[in-house]
Amino acid sequence: MGVPRLLVLLLVGLMITPAALATDGRAAPQCAEFDLSDVISSGSAGVGVDPGACIIVDIGVRSHGTTLAIDYEVMDDAMDVLLFDQNSVQTYKNGQNYRSSITEEASFESFIGNEWLDWAPPQSINAKNWYIVFDNTAHDGDEGFGDQGGMTARFKIQLAPAATEKHTLIHDTFIIQPGQKVNVASFNVDAGTELSFWTHPISGTGDMFIQSDNQLDGDLIIAGTNMDDFGGVDTTQTDWTVPAFLDLQNLNLMVEASTSPLHFSLKGWFDPVLSPVIVDYANSATTIGEKITLDASSTPNSLQQIRSLSWDFDSDSTYDAFGNLVDASWDSPGLKTINLTAESETGQTTTVSHQVQVNDITDPNAVISGSGLRGLNGEWRLLRLSDLVLQASNSNDDHAISSASWSVDGAPTSSASQFTVSWSEIGTYIVTLTVTDPSGNTGSTNTTIVVYDSTVPILETSDITDIKEVNRGEDVEFKAKAVDAWDEQSALRFTWDLDLDKDTNGDGDLLNDPDYIGKTLVTSFDKNGKSSFALTVYDGSNNTDFEVFEVQVVDPPSETNILGIVAIVFLVIVIVSGVVLFGHKGIQKRHAIEMLMAKGLTLAEANARVQDVAGTTKLPPFAKAIQMAGMSDGGAVKSGLQLQSEAKAEEIAAIYGNDSQFQGDPNAGFRPQNVVREVDPALAEAALAAFAEDTPIQTVAPSVPVSGKVKSGGIALPQSNQPVNHTLKTDCSSCGKPFTVNMPHGVKSAVVACPSCGGDQLFER
Repeated sequence: MGVPRLLVLLLVGLMITPAALATDGRAAPQCAEFDLSDVISSGSAGVGVDPGACIIVDIGVRSHGTTLAIDYEVMDDAMDVLLFDQNSVQTYKNGQNYRSSITEEASFESFIGNEWLDWAPPQSINAKNWYIVFDNTAHDGDEGFGDQGGMTARFKIQLAPAATEKHTLIHDTFIIQPGQKVNVASFNVDAGTELSFWTHPISGTGDMFIQSDNQLDGDLIIAGTNMDDFGGVDTTQTDWTVPAFLDLQNLNLMVEASTSPLHFSLKGWFDPVLSPVIVDYANSATTIGEKITLDASSTPNSLQQIRSLSWDFDSDSTYDAFGNLVDASWDSPGLKTINLTAESETGQTTTVSHQVQVNDITDPNAVISGSGLRGLNGEWRLLRLSDLVLQASNSNDDHAISSASWSVDGAPTSSASQFTVSWSEIGTYIVTLTVTDPSGNTGSTNTTIVVYDSTVPILETSDITDIKEVNRGEDVEFKAKAVDAWDEQSALRFTWDLDLDKDTNGDGDLLNDPDYIGKTLVTSFDKNGKSSFALTVYDGSNNTDFEVFEVQVVDPPSETNILGIVAIVFLVIVIVSGVVLFGHKGIQKRHAIEMLMAKGLTLAEANARVQDVAGTTKLPPFAKAIQMAGMSDGGAVKSGLQLQSEAKAEEIAAIYGNDSQFQGDPNAGFRPQNVVREVDPALAEAALAAFAEDTPIQTVAPSVPVSGKVKSGGIALPQSNQPVNHTLKTDCSSCGKPFTVNMPHGVKSAVVACPSCGGDQLFER
């Protein structure tokens, strides 16, 4: 510190007014340098500065962000109180002209008395070290202004950061030249923000007011913001609230000096509005579980006054979210109250509320649960007469389930949460569960219950196993049969698996694929050798029986073999046709002969007539007996005896006339009537079946009538060389009277009319 500083400290300690020794001449001053703490602790007597001496007080490194409250007191004699930064102080120390380098706002020349001011270092990239010089000398660089020494003076100084507000607009000391209007601060804040400002005049007078940007060039000001002709009073304060029409508008705090320089300290600060705003993009309505966005970014915060925004979505005094933009959702319907609390940087809080209607529009989800056997497709399988307990307790909703109801095949059954079912008859039943939530929304689901029996169908496979060998490429028919103690045949289902190496239905079983469904399978095999297929039968309860079958596949018969078989078949047809034709012809010929013999012809005569008709008439291949007998045209048929009798009658008539007693036929009673026998179809069928051959009939040449001589008194009878006839006697089967008939030689049977009743009578020998 040097001798001067030590001397000052000793003087202070002895409560003697300190003095700084002056230096000789007008050279650069030799100032004692002190820390601020040194001079502040000097006590009530202050620090003395001799005439021609100076003291430089290092007040430390100071930045623009800190406003300093400075109290000066100069006693006994006037001194210059000069403020320099770390650069400009060198000008003073070097004895150079310093008046343009001092900080005028916080400097006083020829100053005595008390003064205080709030001063903020000007803005700078880097904080600077600042110095206050108490000058009691005629400095070479003072241009003759200010104090030039005189007598010893004393000073006191108090310097500390000034009390500031959280949202300070301005806090500094200014010097404005006469008639000059200066914009000391510009700002734009939220409507509702309160602006307060006070002035401490140091010297001079002037006006303070606020103008908008479009008022700067004129004399118009914003009403209620003016502070007129301030000066001469310690402090003057004005409070003003920003109106809505000036929300976030750029405004200007203006100061205008009067006729003398205006030196003053000014402090302006904001009391920011704390008014949280909720913007609901869902228009105050939503549904259960659906998120809505709530936005508080429109909350006034131009001064960054908001420390935090806290959301309570259900008014339970517990915060559910934080920040400007949040998502909210609810798990129950109703009118929900949202509270948004804004906390300022000063700890002040304000809460606003907003209401949202939450609706339940979602149907509940009905779920049927239970403990039992399930099928491949999820159906319940229930043995007849057994119980199955179904429950609705696993049903769910975005809110709650208020009720449940059950129905079976559409018929309401129960409204309990638990439902027990049982049936005595097998079949498929549909159980429906309907659940309802408190908002009246409903949801339904169905479940299928297959009631089955435990009897198993049994395949009857003999029709299939009998087929041992099949021809390759040819269709073969397999018929499935099965029996079941409970199910009807119509309830049985059959499936055929034709490829035992593939699992086409994906159930892991190679042998039960339904490649074909039905009772009868018509298929063919493409490869020789053993081929296997499987048959499965299902009853109405899906009980099954199963079996694998095997057939030997061989080549089909060759084409030459087929032609040979066809030729043989054709030959057989020809032979059979010939036999049938020959047999038919023989049978019809026999019947023709019998018909002719019934007309009275002898066997020889009948044979002769049949041969004559066959030789003179073109008969069809399957000619009937009446055609072979020559009787189809209705002509008369007469035997040789009839011709002889007619000839004899003509001869007698010629001798005796027509009234002879011999006009009648003496054999009329013994001649068979002209009866045409119908061909017995049974005989024809028997002949065809037995392939009867034509039995040759002995042909006898027709007798030639021999004329005799007439003796006196009698008639010469013709002589016949025919064999002797056999005489048969019998009783008529119609009237019971006996009669006889002569059977020609070679005739074994004949039909003769009874002379008594005319009924036909069969004679056989």
